[in-house]
Amino acid sequence: MCFSVTSPQCHHHSRDAATSTVSIQGSGNHYHACAADEYGEVGFDPSILPPPDPWMDSVPEPAAVEALEAVSRSVCSRDGRWFLKLLQAETERMEGWCRQMEQDEVENELPDEVLGKIRSAVGSAQLLMSQKFQQFRELCEENLNPNAHPRPVSQDLAGFWDMLQLSIENISLKFDELHQLKANNWKPLTPPEIQERRMPPPVPKKPLKAHAPLARDHSLESSERQRLEARKRLLAAKRAASVRQSSATESADSIEIYIPEAQTRL
Repeated sequence: MCFSVTSPQCHHHSRDAATSTVSIQGSGNHYHACAADEYGEVGFDPSILPPPDPWMDSVPEPAAVEALEAVSRSVCSRDGRWFLKLLQAETERMEGWCRQMEQDEVENELPDEVLGKIRSAVGSAQLLMSQKFQQFRELCEENLNPNAHPRPVSQDLAGFWDMLQLSIENISLKFDELHQLKANNWKPLTPPEIQERRMPPPVPKKPLKAHAPLARDHSLESSERQRLEARKRLLAAKRAASVRQSSATESADSIEIYIPEAQTRL
């Protein structure tokens, strides 16, 4: 839970936690943490500090005592009671937001879009308080209970609280949007960025890209025209060749072979 050099201080701290009383009052998901004493009112006795470690031999004794006191205050003071106070503050803040939005929902005739946002924000807040907040509250109580096993240490509580901050921030953004809608008479908000983007005329860049398909179409038409012309020339050449061949055949059929009579007698 704490540094090794402050183990006696931590035992002393556990005794303080054992003697102090922490009670949970309320019903349902609403709790109130009540502590009998405060950490700022607890005195500090330097005589309970252990001897300095070897690495602190060169440090004067008063400075070593002050350093150990600072470490004890920064580490050991953030125990279950400290986090319970933070949790209570967040719970009261979210409960106030939920009550205000539920009242606005009843007193005003709101559009369906706004009603959906209100119910989403209120539902998310109530779910967070009933589940994760309750789980964190139980961890804080186990930290204050010296007989708990396993007993969560301060670092465990700090890590869980850091994770809770993400959910708290998300819900805070939802209620912040609702408060802005309320300030705008529950009318939809128009971001200034959208208005500025609509003002300037569009840049004529797309027509330049549109010329490329036209050029390709012209090239396709010209190549098709060339193929047709080549086909016509080929057909004309075939016709000419067939004409020449037929004329040559006709001339060959009309040739008469003359054989002298003397040769026939042989």
